[in-house]
Amino acid sequence: MRRETDFFRRHERSLGKQKLDESGAFQQQTVSVVEASYEVSLEIAKQKKPHTIGETLIKPCALRMVKRVLGEASERKIQQISLSNDTVKRRINEMSDDIKERVIQEIKLSPTGMFAIQLDESTDVSSCAQLLVFVRYVFLCDIKEEYLFCTQLETTTTAVNVMEKLSSFFTANRISWENCCGICTDGSPAMLGSKSGLQKRVKEVAPNAKGIHCMIHRFALASKTLPDELCKILEVVVKCVNFVKAGDLNSRFF
Repeated sequence: MRRETDFFRRHERSLGKQKLDESGAFQQQTVSVVEASYEVSLEIAKQKKPHTIGETLIKPCALRMVKRVLGEASERKIQQISLSNDTVKRRINEMSDDIKERVIQEIKLSPTGMFAIQLDESTDVSSCAQLLVFVRYVFLCDIKEEYLFCTQLETTTTAVNVMEKLSSFFTANRISWENCCGICTDGSPAMLGSKSGLQKRVKEVAPNAKGIHCMIHRFALASKTLPDELCKILEVVVKCVNFVKAGDLNSRFF
């Protein structure tokens, strides 16, 4: 009985030394330490580096610099910053979700209440079909263009599959199709088909939407039908550029 009493008393003293937040959970890290972890994770994401670089390179270098310049006391504070692989991944996901939620709220709070989307499907080097969607809307007297979401097309890349992904995202985030005033795609049959293309399907649920063929794709198509005079000039320019960029010596002489 004596041992059991001592056990609980020791735990009581240890709990008294712990810092508690408003919910009563243990606050193991200070606000500045958590903010530093988020800031480093953001830089890792911007530089498109592996998540492990935080724990294997950034933190060891920071500890050595702080110890050399500020001393061991400051080194112990930096040691509290968590930059493990899982932590960096979680921080990046949380920041991504926060940005997505902010964009969705801005769309809903737009004074016009309308928005336009631009989307394209592409296949990466691992043969994974991905759908990328961008959105344009008015917020605080400014026209904003933001990345909305990216999702994988598991099977086919037809208009039906793309429409399902769009509808599921709009439904999950309570975005009304009636407020969609425009859709911009490339010129593939799956997108611009007059009978079952994506733009036709969007117009069925968003009567106010105007379909647009992407300007960049139109420029690419127009460049294939240039007059002979322009083609000859373009060929000469391409040959000159390729000759200059073919070697370091040529680039230095140029």
